[in-house]
Amino acid sequence: LTLEQKQRFQNILDVFLKECDEYYLFNCLSYCLFELLDNASKANAKRIYFKEQHLNIDDAGDYANGMKNFKSNLSDNTQHYKSELESGMLQVHLQLSANDVISLAVSNNTKITDAEAKRIHDKIEKTKNYENVADAFSDIDQTEGSGLGIITIVIMLRKLGLNMECLKFSTTEDETIATIEIPKHLLKDAEDLMEL
Repeated sequence: LTLEQKQRFQNILDVFLKECDEYYLFNCLSYCLFELLDNASKANAKRIYFKEQHLNIDDAGDYANGMKNFKSNLSDNTQHYKSELESGMLQVHLQLSANDVISLAVSNNTKITDAEAKRIHDKIEKTKNYENVADAFSDIDQTEGSGLGIITIVIMLRKLGLNMECLKFSTTEDETIATIEIPKHLLKDAEDLMEL
């Protein structure tokens, strides 16, 4: 995402949380939002990379081979991927809603692979063993990314008194959605926790 796009999303979140009267969540949810947006953008860039390399992202062998150079290729060719993503074929969307539940959903119009879903699930499961982000540093897997973003989201939600079930990933044939759902009745003590 460009700096301008991030600012636009941040402004939307700012207005949304003020309208919900839950603005104390801004720092926490803006971090979570940017992690989810960044992950969705990278997932789309990965599809472009695999297509250009004539690799099948759903094939375990091709996936392993493609991931060997994806991160460096993405880093070295940022402008290329930015242009491809801006062409509009692969998109990232944000949906916010609030009634009894504050919901923040980031979607991209690609299906998550089994390997990606397993990696996300494993990262979330490992957070059960972590008290804080520092605990996760000794267990970093650099195959794609460190996974610290997802781990940090779960730890931040836990600090709000929420459990891992507040972060959900779902997929269809043509979309992947990462959702943070925060029941308002669980936020009674969260404002005090955020001030600690």
